Amino acid sequence: MPSYAGSVLARQALREVGVLDPVQAGHAEQIADAIIVGTDLLDSWRTKRLTISGVTRTVYSLTSGTQAYTIGSGGAFDQEWPESIPHWSVIPDDDATDVDEYPMGRPYTDDEWRVIRVKSDTAAYPTVLYFDRRFVAGLGTCLFWPVPDNGDVDVVLYNRVPAIVSLVAATTYNLRPGMARALKLNWAIELADRYGKPVSASLERRAREALRSLEKSNIIPRESSMRAEFAIGATGSGFDIRRGS
Repeated sequence: MPSYAGSVLARQALREVGVLDPVQAGHAEQIADAIIVGTDLLDSWRTKRLTISGVTRTVYSLTSGTQAYTIGSGGAFDQEWPESIPHWSVIPDDDATDVDEYPMGRPYTDDEWRVIRVKSDTAAYPTVLYFDRRFVAGLGTCLFWPVPDNGDVDVVLYNRVPAIVSLVAATTYNLRPGMARALKLNWAIELADRYGKPVSASLERRAREALRSLEKSNIIPRESSMRAEFAIGATGSGFDIRRGS
């Protein structure tokens, strides 16, 4: 897995757009400014699901009688802001010898959460998660229903969070295959206007192809479901796709 310092990536992006030649290291101010542009680019990629690789599993403890938990850097669920939470689970008793994890599916939508009439109901563990995506002071909110009436409950979030959210010149980053090229080339395009440099058709094409390849590598194939009565050889009064009736 390739490793790059933030300053090395910045220099490569500056060279791609012709601000630096291959033997120039660049001034400290140039590198610092380029790092800001690169961090802004990564921030914009946080809104693109396919620039985020895989799903991260995180486990958090719930507090008896508490329904709402902030999520984000520095929140009650202290992690990066998730682009999405595709699935979640509950662990009813985290002190058990053999810990059971019960899959709960996807979080509720706004409409589904709205129709729960008594949101203060309590039970041994929650069966509903609602992810309030309002971004307040860098945090969202996870709300659970029913509210747990004990302190033995854990929840498991399967969420999409980026591996890198900011760049630092002196920090070395281990980048997944395809990430370095996509970042460097698209970063160069972001820098071009800043320095009044033209963007060549070749750079645009390579940047576009590199980003597409990165996004393609993050697609997780899933087997398509099919209703049983549509299957070849199905019995009963269902629809026969061979005869059209």
